Amino acid sequence: MGYKWKPSKAAAADFTAKMAEIDQFCASHGITQSRSSDSYYFEIDGVKYRVSNHTVDASNRGAYDAFGNQIRDLYHEDGESGMICITAGKTRIIEIYNDLEAGYKLNRRGYRIE
Repeated sequence: MGYKWKPSKAAAADFTAKMAEIDQFCASHGITQSRSSDSYYFEIDGVKYRVSNHTVDASNRGAYDAFGNQIRDLYHEDGESGMICITAGKTRIIEIYNDLEAGYKLNRRGYRIE
């Protein structure tokens, strides 16, 4: 039998507060999100960004049309062209947005390039 992690009441309350903070930040900065709230989209200085916990290819991996043909960009109209994709979790969206707005260069994981 496996072990299932269950957060304490304090940890659960902290997580809920953090998610509310992120949602409020996204609303006030015009950051849109996917239906499943795992991909975030925004634009800074004319550059489009996507922050998600998975790649565009992973999003589209299971996308098939009625005839069983794979659809490359079902979930992302622009695909990766014209958009900088950063693979990071939702909890880092504020840090990543603020770093980009401050002019820092970030790698594909959303960490500053020194």
